[in-house]
Amino acid sequence: MTQFGLSQIQSQAILDMQLQRLTGLERQKILDELAELLKTIERLRAILASERLLMQIIVDELKEVRDEQYGDDRRTGDHRGRIRRDRASRT
Repeated sequence: MTQFGLSQIQSQAILDMQLQRLTGLERQKILDELAELLKTIERLRAILASERLLMQIIVDELKEVRDEQYGDDRRTGDHRGRIRRDRASRT
């Protein structure tokens, strides 16, 4: 306070102003989060209300899982013929 030449009242006013600004920012963040949650709830209710939409989402997610786990080409081949040839060459 004394370093900046401010009185106790001026210092308190500055602190209060900063606190109000921070409170306003937090309030806005909460309102934004509420809006996002309401959109999510609306979307989920629409999914539950439509069997066709629900089935489409299930199909899309299953395809996504399939492509992630089994999307690449097979890494092993049919080696049975080579094994038979190897055994025959040893005898």
